[in-house]
Amino acid sequence: MNSKAVLQELKKIQESEYAKKSDKQLMSYEILSELHKGKNMGIQPIAFKIFNENRVRKLSIDKILEIRKKYNPYVYGKLRLAKEYGVSKTLIHKIISKQ
Repeated sequence: MNSKAVLQELKKIQESEYAKKSDKQLMSYEILSELHKGKNMGIQPIAFKIFNENRVRKLSIDKILEIRKKYNPYVYGKLRLAKEYGVSKTLIHKIISKQ
């Protein structure tokens, strides 16, 4: 690499999001990463597998309207609907708030 390329790479690193984090924050990220690797031995957690399998689903207009009718805070909530329809809780929130 020539010196210009090296300087450009250094500039990218200095301007990156992680360069603005404190050492304590970076250390906590590293600890969490190691805990995750140790706990799951490099295998994706089951909850993520289930979520990722259902992620490709598209909801029809009928199902969207059904979700809006069924939603009742603290009784028939977002998490319950998300599990029932195989989508994320965030998507249920967007559907309910008509985004």
